[in-house]
Amino acid sequence: MRTLTLVLAFMVAASANIYAQEVEKPFSIKVNGKDIHSKPNYTGPTLFDFDKDGLQDLIVGTFSGNFRFYKNKGTKSTPVFKSFELIKAGGEDAKIRNW
Repeated sequence: MRTLTLVLAFMVAASANIYAQEVEKPFSIKVNGKDIHSKPNYTGPTLFDFDKDGLQDLIVGTFSGNFRFYKNKGTKSTPVFKSFELIKAGGEDAKIRNW
């Protein structure tokens, strides 16, 4: 029983170390030099080459169900986001009802 306990303890410690190495320090994403905000601050950001120009753009889902598209005007290694436009679908603002 002691051997099993030691093996399990080792496995937990080893896996905790692996996961700890994969986690990076949080950072804020800036637009025009300021942190992005979406009132009331419930956002769902992701990076995706939305306009297929080879650069990762910023897509932010908002609490209201809209999606903001921030075009990357920088480079792959140094992205720059200036302003956003709402993503459209069928000529209207794309929206998901989340309540």
